[in-house]
Amino acid sequence: MTQVKSALVTGASRGIGFGVALRLAQEGIQTAIVGRDGRRIEQASKKITDITGTQTLAIVGDVAIYSDCLSAVDAVVKKFGAIDVLVPNAGIGIIGSIAESDPADWAMMMETNYLGTAHIVKAALPVMQKQGSGDVIAIVSAGGTKGYPEWSGYCASKWAVMGFMDSFAQEVIAQGIRVSTLCPGGVDTAFWDDLNKDINRAGSEGRSKLMSPADVAEMVMLQVNLPRNVMLKNALFFPTTEWH
Repeated sequence: MTQVKSALVTGASRGIGFGVALRLAQEGIQTAIVGRDGRRIEQASKKITDITGTQTLAIVGDVAIYSDCLSAVDAVVKKFGAIDVLVPNAGIGIIGSIAESDPADWAMMMETNYLGTAHIVKAALPVMQKQGSGDVIAIVSAGGTKGYPEWSGYCASKWAVMGFMDSFAQEVIAQGIRVSTLCPGGVDTAFWDDLNKDINRAGSEGRSKLMSPADVAEMVMLQVNLPRNVMLKNALFFPTTEWH
């Protein structure tokens, strides 16, 4: 009898994280989702369970706080017994020229985007090492592959994730742990509505041309379903209306 897999997805109360968690659950994978807002993460968990019938665990936590990541991993292992798939996804964006930017915003993005990824990876690593297997699939950004005007702080945080994941992959490549980075271009999520500048807001023509969270989720599933002797190191992908 094949053992049911389990997954942990951060930043999953909405957007890409929710889309990825939903897709994993649709494949019969027991999925735990982490988010800072207790009400939203509980609602997301219930929705996933209602749609898929697959057991979903809601965890309230802030990935910028390492102890929260340790607690999240502990909760998943207690509930599901393993973590077969880890998807570090939580992220924030605050943009502006270097001249107008607040360094405190740069620090905030580093704490969530970079340290949040590093924290959850480190917290889950002993579990995967004990299992002798696992997939770590980080949702990064096209901004982790090149710089963009007014996105310096955001890009810097995403470049940090790319460097961390590249180093991490080489440390665990012989331990049965596959490490991938996914770098999507524009995705139709509330990220744009929360952004401090008016770009791709809901209802705009630009927003209508973006990828969906489900598109990103398919890239996650591509890695999860590959034979264990194959890994997708990095994927940079865009809507067909976007190229850079």
